[in-house]
Parts: sequence; structure tokens; C-alpha cells
Amino acid sequence: MIKAIIVEDTLDNRETLKKLLVSECPQVQLLGEAENVEGGYQLVKSMQPDLVFLDIQLDKETSFDLLERLHAEDAIRFEIVFVTGHGSFENVTRAIEFSALDFINKPIEAEKLTKAVEKAAKRLDQKQYNRQIELLLEHLQQSEKSQRIAFHLLRGVVEFAWVTDIVRLEADGVITHVHLRDGSKLTAVKNLGHYSRLLTAEHHFFQISNSMVVNLDCVKQYNHASLTLTLNNGLQVKAARRGGQAFRQYLSDNKAYSNLERSNNHIIGLIKSLLGR
Repeated sequence: MIKAIIVEDTLDNRETLKKLLVSECPQVQLLGEAENVEGGYQLVKSMQPDLVFLDIQLDKETSFDLLERLHAEDAIRFEIVFVTGHGSFENVTRAIEFSALDFINKPIEAEKLTKAVEKAAKRLDQKQYNRQIELLLEHLQQSEKSQRIAFHLLRGVVEFAWVTDIVRLEADGVITHVHLRDGSKLTAVKNLGHYSRLLTAEHHFFQISNSMVVNLDCVKQYNHASLTLTLNNGLQVKAARRGGQAFRQYLSDNKAYSNLERSNNHIIGLIKSLLGR
């Protein structure tokens, strides 16, 4: 059995979650519930749960106040499933995703709850999990963009990588190959769209096709005529036609990268010079 507690400040939401756990997740034994940070803290310390369902907003505090307190005491020895409302706390949910942690939206869907519980049951490496919590708190505490991201690999392993070390990400069906500066490769079990959404929103990454995202800081040259990007390591990758058009517009709008575009087409070069671009 998975010993669990609920930390949620709204009674109706607690009741809904409890009913779903009874009907959909019989492997979960609910030990108790709390409605605020102090109650959650006392419950964790006394019950020592395996799993905590944690609402992000807890009255006038947040669940991260609770996590910081527990983390300072090295008392996070449980899995977490965050619960949040649709469209709220976008920056927070992005931080959760960067840390490869789980969250489900309200109103809670039975299927998503079941999957979250099943995933929690498979994660047994507490040292690894504490590093994910550290990364989450790092994202939330610093004013600048966090520079690390966690990747779920095969066999339940989570790998932590510096964003600046990522050269490109390439889709392979439902998995993603992450190519790093040192020539090594990570195989992540989430699809490219997941990482594209995170990295293009927070960092200098661009999706050039349905199958590839590149780190713009690793691009040496772009030839729009052939839709070819040359990376700093000499590798040439191809943009899709639509991705190439969007990438060219991006370069035009972002002066920091305007020098990446090169073309052997004299007419295009002449037109650009006449336009003062």
C-alpha cells in the first residue's frame, strides 16, 4: 500500500480527491489531510507518508513554504503530486516541469490521477528525488532563469543537465534524444513537444522542424536558401520549410542573432543592403 496524505485548503477539493482515490486508486491508503502549511508540516512529520497530494496555494501561503521548511530539515522522504487550477501559476507549473515533477490540474481527471499515482509508485530513489526538489526550489527562488533541467530517462532514471550544455533535441517517435556539447546523448522518455515548450519559452532555443529543437547559442550559421543550420561543432541540420520561414523571421526580429544568416544568393544580399538590413 502507498501511504498518502492530502494538503489542500478547500474542503470540496479534498472530498473530491478522496472519492477518486477510493474508486480509482485502491493501492493508496489515505492517512490524513491538512488545509494549511502548518497542518501539512505536522502531518508529514507524524505520519511519514510515501505520497503527498499538495495544492500549490494554501490559504495565504504556498506549498513551497512547506517544502522549504521540510527540505531544510532533510525531511522530504516522500513523492509529491502537485494539484493546481487550470491556467494558474504558469511560471510555477513550468518550474515543476523543469524539475521533472508531476502535477495534475483541477478539476481532477480520474485517468490523470491514476497515472500520477502509478508513476509515484515506481520512483524509489529518494536521493534522486531530493535533487528534483532542490531544482524546483532553485527555479522558484532565483530571479534569473534557472540554468538546469531534469530529464526522465529509461528505467526510471532522472538526469540533470545544464541548459547551456544542450546543443539540440531530436524526436524519435515518442522519445527525445538530447545531444550535449561534450558529444554525449541522453534519451528522454517524454516527447519533443514537452521540452520544446519549456526551452523555447525560458531560453534561447528554437524549434526548426517537427523533429528538432536547437540551442541558438550553438548555431554558427544559417543559410535560408538551403534551410541549413551549421552548428558550432560543424554539424549541419535542416530546417523544415515552415520552420525555416519562422526561423528567418525570428532572426530578423532579434538583432542578437541577425549575424547568423548567410546566403550565397547575390540578389537576396543586394535587397537586404538596399533595405538597410
